Amino acid sequence: MANLPKIVTTLGILLIPLLSFAQRPFLDKSGGAAKMMVQNKPFIMLGAEIHNSTGSDTAGLKKVLKQAKALNMNTILAYAYWEFIEPEEGKFNFWLLDQLLQSARKEKLKIALVWFGSWKSTTSSYAPAWVKTNPQRFPRHTLADGKTLEILSPFSAANRDADAKAYAALMQHLVAVDKEHTVILLQTENEPGCFQGYRDYSPAALQAWNAAVPAPVTTYLNANKGKLFPALEKAWANNGYKIQGTWEELFGKSSAEGEYPYYSEELFMAYHYSTYINHVAAQGRKILDLPTFCNGWLYNKRGTYPHGTINPHVLDLYRAGGTALDFYSPNVYTIDYDDLFSKYKTGGNILFIPESLLSPAGVLYAIAEYDAIGFAPFGIDGWNRNDEQVKTNLKLLTEINGTLQQMQGLISSKFNSSQMRGAYFAPPARNKEIELGDYKLSIGSSADFRFSIDFGKSLEQVGKQVISFAALSGQDDPAPGPNTPPVDKPAPPASPFGGLPKDMGAALIIQNAADEFYIVGYGVKLNFALKEGISFNHLGFLSIDEGYFKQDQFIATKRWNGDEQKVSLSGQQLSVLKVRLYRI
Repeated sequence: MANLPKIVTTLGILLIPLLSFAQRPFLDKSGGAAKMMVQNKPFIMLGAEIHNSTGSDTAGLKKVLKQAKALNMNTILAYAYWEFIEPEEGKFNFWLLDQLLQSARKEKLKIALVWFGSWKSTTSSYAPAWVKTNPQRFPRHTLADGKTLEILSPFSAANRDADAKAYAALMQHLVAVDKEHTVILLQTENEPGCFQGYRDYSPAALQAWNAAVPAPVTTYLNANKGKLFPALEKAWANNGYKIQGTWEELFGKSSAEGEYPYYSEELFMAYHYSTYINHVAAQGRKILDLPTFCNGWLYNKRGTYPHGTINPHVLDLYRAGGTALDFYSPNVYTIDYDDLFSKYKTGGNILFIPESLLSPAGVLYAIAEYDAIGFAPFGIDGWNRNDEQVKTNLKLLTEINGTLQQMQGLISSKFNSSQMRGAYFAPPARNKEIELGDYKLSIGSSADFRFSIDFGKSLEQVGKQVISFAALSGQDDPAPGPNTPPVDKPAPPASPFGGLPKDMGAALIIQNAADEFYIVGYGVKLNFALKEGISFNHLGFLSIDEGYFKQDQFIATKRWNGDEQKVSLSGQQLSVLKVRLYRI
């Protein structure tokens, strides 16, 4: 690591007048689905997250930012480290942060800045030495047997205020030096929670556990009754919808039984993590009001996840803890996207993926189907570029990033609209259908095809039901008939920290007119049918054009017709199509 310059004491840093940001990035929530706005234009964050220690290596950081730019990324998730920013109490040093800003500007990248303050993957490893070595002043998470962990307790005002002071100094520095708005999004803390036990047993935590549930929680419950996460709604209902009492009196006796073991304790911890994080974020937003979020480690039924972290079954308690954060995000080390994304949208939560497997399909699907404002695979500086699957995924990701950046206005205009849908396939998978206007689309894999040239006969055979999209090579499965039952196969398996299966695919589909569609994707085969009850005699293609987007406008480069009129999306490269159909 490069030698840091001499630390300077910042006196009166919070008294510097606030600078006016004429084009401050913000979230536009006016259209029913939030849009990230940068320079007053829609901005979909297409990027990656660096490894945790890369930000302390300025030469390595410059290299990885060049890699990000070569992958057509527009955003990088990078870090501000408490231990470097305040190595001595009250003495601040922003040299590493300034190097990050300069390097990102050189590559024309925006930054989602992650604050490694009190918690990083549950531990307090990025707390400065003067905090770590003084547990009497800065209390730690305590287990039931009295053992303490290197996790700052969220029940300590001293912990919270020390973190908030450093975070506020960071915001003040950004106000002074980041007039170009390189930083567009803030992540306050990272993956709070604890793997060992379900709650903190420090003296302050015990007092809070035995006290009445705080008023902000009961106020939130009453305001959202009937719309809470199902397990929370059930637990509260089973205890008579009480609004006064302890955590166990409102949500039930905490035990190993039930879908979510020790649920009352997890709810308790989630709320107190939330109030702590919201306090830190609020102090920062008084100085620099940027969109702010925090992320969580995924829940699993085996219980091997940090309890109390940001997960759907406790998300309501995080939202009850304050409004200084705009949304909460999952770290997506799974491919069961529908289950995960739908749960994280509960209560109107905005979807943003700050960490993920290297999944091009996930990028397309999260944005198209769930109005995600961004997607960032983790560990750009650790991907094995000699692996063939990684090479393919990076090629697809590069093409997707470049295309979606040219469609940002169009895509954002379709958020919260029935005119944009996502198609997704990952083996093994159920056959799935989606609807757009008068059409019903069934989704399969473009890898599962057999040679067939029928010179248009399939349109006559299918009659009033189906048009099939086949492989770019002209190969195709026979089109399913109107009475073909769906194949019921197991849902896509979770793949925590593992590789992705082969033959994944996804597509973003926009209905541009009644019988006209834009399709951007790879690896999926789509069968188009008109919905039942719509009368017509003939159904066919007017045109299938391949091309690209430039500033939200489609530009055609090739017409697919003849033997190749039925077109699907290759699994090896991105296809960008404009498809026009006719019915008479």
